[in-house]
Amino acid sequence: MQYLIGVPAGRLEGRIASKISPIFDEQRMTLSRSDKLLAVRWFVLSFFGLAIFIALASVRLRGLLMNSSLLAAGTLAVSLPLGVLLAVTVVKTSMPGRRLVEGLLVALLFIPLYVHATAWKAALGHSGWLTTGLDASIWFTGWMASIWVHGFAAIPWVVLFVAASLRSLRPELEEESLQDASSWRVLRRVSLRGATAGIVAAALWIAVLCFGEIAVTDLFQIRTFAEEIYTAANLGVLTEPLGMGASSNVELENISQLAASDLWVGTGVVMALVFAALAAIRSWLPSSDAVSTSADWIWNLRWGRWGFALATAVILVGMVGVPAASLVNKTGVTTARVDQEVVRSWSAKKSGRMVVDSFWEHRREWGWTFAIGSAAVVAATLVGVVLAWSLRSGSLPAFPIASLLALGFSVPGPLLAVWLIRVLNQPDDSILWPLTWCYNHTIFAPSLIQFFRALPLTTLLLWSQFASVSQDVLDSATSDGAGWWRQLVCVVLPLRWPAVVAAGGMAMIVAMGDLAATLLVAPPGVTTLSMRIFGLLHYGAEDRVAALCLAVALVVSAVVIVILLIAMPAGRRSVS
Repeated sequence: MQYLIGVPAGRLEGRIASKISPIFDEQRMTLSRSDKLLAVRWFVLSFFGLAIFIALASVRLRGLLMNSSLLAAGTLAVSLPLGVLLAVTVVKTSMPGRRLVEGLLVALLFIPLYVHATAWKAALGHSGWLTTGLDASIWFTGWMASIWVHGFAAIPWVVLFVAASLRSLRPELEEESLQDASSWRVLRRVSLRGATAGIVAAALWIAVLCFGEIAVTDLFQIRTFAEEIYTAANLGVLTEPLGMGASSNVELENISQLAASDLWVGTGVVMALVFAALAAIRSWLPSSDAVSTSADWIWNLRWGRWGFALATAVILVGMVGVPAASLVNKTGVTTARVDQEVVRSWSAKKSGRMVVDSFWEHRREWGWTFAIGSAAVVAATLVGVVLAWSLRSGSLPAFPIASLLALGFSVPGPLLAVWLIRVLNQPDDSILWPLTWCYNHTIFAPSLIQFFRALPLTTLLLWSQFASVSQDVLDSATSDGAGWWRQLVCVVLPLRWPAVVAAGGMAMIVAMGDLAATLLVAPPGVTTLSMRIFGLLHYGAEDRVAALCLAVALVVSAVVIVILLIAMPAGRRSVS
């Protein structure tokens, strides 16, 4: 590489590029040489930007970023090995039931983080059913508990990224390698090496999630960058004019310093991570001129498939079985006094009744959640379709749209809420005073917040599907006089309507799971499910909050199943 990010590459930059270039190996049919060079440039630029932002950070911000980094490192230590194993098992082996495992992991992917936290707290926390008679405060607190919950919740993300990267490999290359090597060696030397971009993208994406979430860190009292923003916003420091929040209190002075300069720097750090992840993801997005006619290579395990099945079952029991059993156990626990002693027992009738009753007991929360989410879903899907088609057709440059997506991914929820509050909270004598009325009396603010949170994921999903539409079909439409808009409405959407439905369903799930931003902008009298569960969690994972979390998990799983049933026929079709 003679040039890097538009300038002659120096010795240091050349070394970095030579190390990074194998991530974007040309064995992927989805990446041309020019795209490979662009991806490497984005990757290197992201990490140079990361170094610059860290250099600009204050001592306090560096400490917060270090805490977030430690959380991300611990999460990756738990999720990466298990996630890569599951991805390889699902995509590259003949293990029985792998499609069912894949569907289960997809459903688990969209279970809100606060449900994971509730389930694991019911299992391993104080009075948890797995720690009866033990002192859970010794280890399931603070860092250990936060890493544990984040780690198991992140495993489906690793499976998603690595599986997508494995499916983008050329089957011909694996088949040719089988002539000179065993299946196990081909899996290690060819398949896993080719999945490097997926592993890197998964690691970066999980780091982004750890930098922006507060549901777990607030519960277990871990000070991170996003948690600091949430605390500052609650104290009113970030929503007041600069300097009004300062006082003799040292903590408020420190937070005021964060508000003064470090917010932008910290957001820049996360945004650099997002750009690096997008560069890695770009290497295995499908392309209309990069479709292999060969079927994916599958390692026929024979007798060894039952060993893989057993290992997969053990992992899934730990990921799904234990948390689900913990919630079910907590909802059915009953106590009775017998001979001056309190006796605990479990009732299936009480468990079922608690879950069913939670729908009615929290009907207002369910109503507000679906009302806010529906508005966000419609907006995110419509805008996502336009942005994805603009990327596919090349009518808009990729860099501004990618920057918009990266900003949506990277801005922590509390900070996004603070920015929106500053825009909507106008004085009475301002010509923009109707914004204040909308902010205080409607669901406009939380709907807009959830729209911004769902838009990046919706756009990426639709972009990946629109990219696989055959260019010959589009050229034929152009020769018949179809313009940009007509091609989208009459050609692309009829071919890829299941993807649009899937994008809308995923946007609804993302909206239901949002907590960090919605918590700060919800008007008086409006309480969503995430806000209610977040409040109940601080009083312990008892039967009421466990039943509500079970109800949320059931609804999310049902939505995911419907999405899969709609999307699977489209996945079986050949590229049009």
